[in-house]
Amino acid sequence: MDASPLENSKSYNRWRSAAFSSSWLLYAGYYLCRENLRSVRSLPGSLSAQGDLPGLLFNFALAYVVGHLVAGTVADRYGARRVALVGGLISAASTAAMIFVHGPHGMLMLQLLNGFAQGLGFPALARMLAVWFTREERPGVLAWWSASYSLGGVLAASLTLWCATTLWILPSWGWQRCFMLPPLLLACISAYFYWTTRDDPQAVGLLPLSEQEPEEERAAAGILSGWWMVLSNGHIRTISAMYFFLKMTRYALLFWLPLYLVQTTHLSANRAASTAALFEFFGFAGALLAVHLSIRYFNSRRYPVAAILLFSLGFLALVQPLISTLGWWASAVSIAAMGLLVYAVDALMVSVAVLEKVPLGCSARAIAAVNGAGSVGQMLSPLLVTWFARHYGWDNLFNLFLITSLIAAAIVAPRWNDGVSELPISIVGEA
Repeated sequence: MDASPLENSKSYNRWRSAAFSSSWLLYAGYYLCRENLRSVRSLPGSLSAQGDLPGLLFNFALAYVVGHLVAGTVADRYGARRVALVGGLISAASTAAMIFVHGPHGMLMLQLLNGFAQGLGFPALARMLAVWFTREERPGVLAWWSASYSLGGVLAASLTLWCATTLWILPSWGWQRCFMLPPLLLACISAYFYWTTRDDPQAVGLLPLSEQEPEEERAAAGILSGWWMVLSNGHIRTISAMYFFLKMTRYALLFWLPLYLVQTTHLSANRAASTAALFEFFGFAGALLAVHLSIRYFNSRRYPVAAILLFSLGFLALVQPLISTLGWWASAVSIAAMGLLVYAVDALMVSVAVLEKVPLGCSARAIAAVNGAGSVGQMLSPLLVTWFARHYGWDNLFNLFLITSLIAAAIVAPRWNDGVSELPISIVGEA
């Protein structure tokens, strides 16, 4: 349809703004119930079940993959709002239940439930953005939206740490506050999201924002035919393979970077944690940069930018041991740069490129397939890092990230000239 209705209709503008802001807030809120175990494991009197933290993280990621597959199917079929709401509420409830469950088997069951619920969020919310924004608008919109999971992780960790240390609220509860206040906030955010959004323009009497090929959309809407359309798409397979290694790298850095800094640079635990937080904090800038470079200098081709950034990440991993000898400032800049590069490729390929390669009717399943493949890498990362550090030492950990980055770059580089689109040249802020 023409752009003029969007420019002149207050209803379109209001509902589109709500779709963006509420989904941003909800996905950032999801992280409130991801950081809890990792953040409290070193606190006095905290859960003894956390002794098997790598195992809990593995099972969380396994359930997360299953949640993605369910979310992709249901969100494409019935809409995103209820799927994202249910995910938020279940995640909040299972996290809050950790206050009362201390045994390893009970903790495992709650982690599986929480991981499944967390997996319902991303495919559903990505579909909502695909429905409410046109193809031309999505690159810029998704770049800004990606801050929900880069800055969201930092904000969630900060809130969890505050809950663990504050004496203002229930001082006798100690670490248990980390499993009470964040879940309560996530439940409130989930309800707010459901109240302020709608699944598509038609739900509020508006016309859809883009025309789709009827036959293609009918095939995409079918459960089995839609999944076949996703899994048979060569672009989806390429991005999925790349993301397996990128997300393995991302989560290995997220969870083990503070320990690496303590072991190799001898920083205090608090300073190592604050330094490692730069990885996520600068990820938001990376997403904006990647989309801008792709549109401005590569005629909206996504693969060249991804390949360049991944090779750059590999080079940075190669020289990191040398950088770590130059002092704290050099390490901090390097960690920020790694976060910028990782989240740049993440947002550019997993959100922008994926939604460009499939019909709207199977958009949630395409996101689920790619992010699910990446989550398998996430699932293996704690086991791989633990094994690698045991056999080769923490000093050589970045050699592992060099390998995974170069493999990811080699996967996307052959498609350097693929993906030319009709998008006009514009800066991200104008999208």
